[in-house]
Amino acid sequence: MVEQVRTVDGVSVILVNESDCAGLWRVAEPLLANGAKSFVLDFSTVEYLNSMNIAAIISMRTKLENQGAKLALCGMKDQIASIFRILKLERLFDLSLDCASAVKAVG
Repeated sequence: MVEQVRTVDGVSVILVNESDCAGLWRVAEPLLANGAKSFVLDFSTVEYLNSMNIAAIISMRTKLENQGAKLALCGMKDQIASIFRILKLERLFDLSLDCASAVKAVG
């Protein structure tokens, strides 16, 4: 489940726990409805992602973009970034951002 949401320079930064990435949209949707247009998913505490979690992240990106919002990822450990690279998801996401850079990228 999502552990924490904070706002940094007008960007909603969501700290993620790998156990339930499906819960990300339930957190982002009301923020989007209240006018948020920039989101960062902070993966600094994530050690493992399964295929369902990756699908939820991709789905969230699609839903946000369809609403004119932006999404960036940050804080990925090497093993998580490697999974994204194997799946060729670096085409969708910059995998090398720290949180400050991610906030700036979508802000």
